[in-house]
This record gives sequence, structure tokens and C-alpha cells, in this order.
Amino acid sequence: MSRTWTARIGEREYNIERGDDGRYLVNGQPVDIERYPVADGTLLRFNNRSFETAARAADSESGRYHVTVNGRSTTVHIEDERAALMRAYQSDKATQLHSALVRSPMPGKITRIMVSQGELIEAGQGVVILEAMKMENEIKAPSAGIVKAIRIQEADAVEKNAILIEIS
Repeated sequence: MSRTWTARIGEREYNIERGDDGRYLVNGQPVDIERYPVADGTLLRFNNRSFETAARAADSESGRYHVTVNGRSTTVHIEDERAALMRAYQSDKATQLHSALVRSPMPGKITRIMVSQGELIEAGQGVVILEAMKMENEIKAPSAGIVKAIRIQEADAVEKNAILIEIS
């Protein structure tokens, strides 16, 4: 199963894809990668160039890592395709009370409803737990408001973009 990630280093963004055959594409271009463990990290060979690397999670929940390459440190933000999908469907920037719909970002099963009808909620507050691909995903409110309607029940199977909760 192929996997994709987005890595951001400063202002630059790199789209990385690992195919089913184990080969990598970076920004659509094939890259030969070899990895060798060394004392304090990993020796990586990209297209016959060697780099001594070490990485540690600065905040793995947000995908931020401190990476050292050949003695130079930088911060790298890494986001897999599921995290990108969740970010696209969850906006916690709104703080005003207004109408909104909470939709399912992917097909899955509702395992927990965390709010009740008539409840006042904040932007970014968790409202539903959706199980998809054997992972539990917290779906957050896109805006502050009052829960007008809950259109799902626990154990319901939902499709992508299904309306879960109405906020007014």
C-alpha cells in the first residue's frame, strides 16, 4: 500500500510518496534512498550522496521534529495523508457563534458522541470519535455555537462527508 507525506522545512514543502514497491518519489521525482543505522542516528544515501541524520520528536502530535543533518539542526513538520485530511475538515480558527455542519472526513464507524443537543461548544472542541482504518479520530467543531442537532448515533457507519452534527 503506497503512503504519502508532506514535509515542511522552513518555507519549502516536499511531497513524499513511497510506492508499493518500496521506491520513493519526492515532488514527483524518483529518489534512490538507502538507510544504514549508525551510533547516533541513521546514515542516509540519497541518489549516491550521504547524509548523517538524527531526529527526535519535538511535538509528535503536531508532526514537528528536530532533525540534524550533517551537524546542522532544523525543524521539520511532517504530515501524513490522514493528518492532512483531518486538518482539511477541521478548522479551529473560528471563534464567533454561527451555524456550521460537522461532517465526516472519511468513512468509518461512530464510537462516541462527546456532546449533547443544546450544549454550547467552542471552536476546536472534540464532538465525535470516528473509527476509521482501525484508528480513532477525534472530529472537532469547526466553530463555536450551540449543538442544534445530532444526526448520528453511536455504532453508526457513516460515509465521507456525511453530516454528523449541526451547530447554530
